[in-house]
Amino acid sequence: MWFGEFLVRALVLSFAVALFWMPVLAITVYGVMIVFDLLQDEPIALLMIIVLFWIPLNVLLSVLAIRGGLMILKVTKGAEIGKLFSVTFRILRFNVPLMGVIMVLFGVATMYTVLHLVDTSYLDNLGQANSLIGQFKSYFVAKAAVKFPIIALSGWVFGYCVAFAAMGVSMAAAAAMAVAKPPNHHTIWGLGAQFWNLFVLALVVIFLPYMLFIFAFGGPYLTLEGLSNIAPRFFMWSNIYMLWASSALYAGAALAYANHLKGEEERHRRAMDELAGLQADRPQIDLAELRRSRMHKKL
Repeated sequence: MWFGEFLVRALVLSFAVALFWMPVLAITVYGVMIVFDLLQDEPIALLMIIVLFWIPLNVLLSVLAIRGGLMILKVTKGAEIGKLFSVTFRILRFNVPLMGVIMVLFGVATMYTVLHLVDTSYLDNLGQANSLIGQFKSYFVAKAAVKFPIIALSGWVFGYCVAFAAMGVSMAAAAAMAVAKPPNHHTIWGLGAQFWNLFVLALVVIFLPYMLFIFAFGGPYLTLEGLSNIAPRFFMWSNIYMLWASSALYAGAALAYANHLKGEEERHRRAMDELAGLQADRPQIDLAELRRSRMHKKL
């Protein structure tokens, strides 16, 4: 499928995925708010829960969103609760670490380069503030840290686009296995499939809007401190956009899985047809006639 057609279909599908996903997300947010309310006087316990469950919860929500797209495309059936947790663990065990490695490779290299091009004194000032001793140390560290240029995070965003493009079909394949009779997808099935389609989609809905945001509100020198000058209403709309952008990515993963699965089935069918053709071209041996001829020779 040409990436232009893929992009249009994924964006259209994203609205249906968002409608499917929003009720689940609303229930999850409500549950998280209850936990925060119950543990607001226990910061250590709350921090431990965040560290232990933040990534698994996001992966589970991603699986549910992708499954919404798969069900809309009619390439899977209703999920089983137990299988949802098993495929979530599979993604946590395989896809998430690989995505983290890709993001670190792009993120650290870009951050190091940008900090030396845009603000050469940032690391020195932060190091000097951290070397201070006394009750005002935290103040000077915070004052130096907020000078961090936002554009230095662009490598992490770009790395996420690359990681998602590499893992999108594989994650969708895992999500498709959360059914009573799952398809036979091994761990690396779909790894890197439909890469360019998913990469272009991620660039359009994630990376390009991020770069437009930076250059609209200060350019390469926009810092964390500069974000305080932006109207709070803008951040509200930004959160709404990110929810839709996430739906678009999950819709793209579901669509890429459907395309790759269809391609695999067509290749398998062609291989079987070629095998059947080769067998049909072989001369047919009449076993009964061969047996009679051998007996006649013996006589």
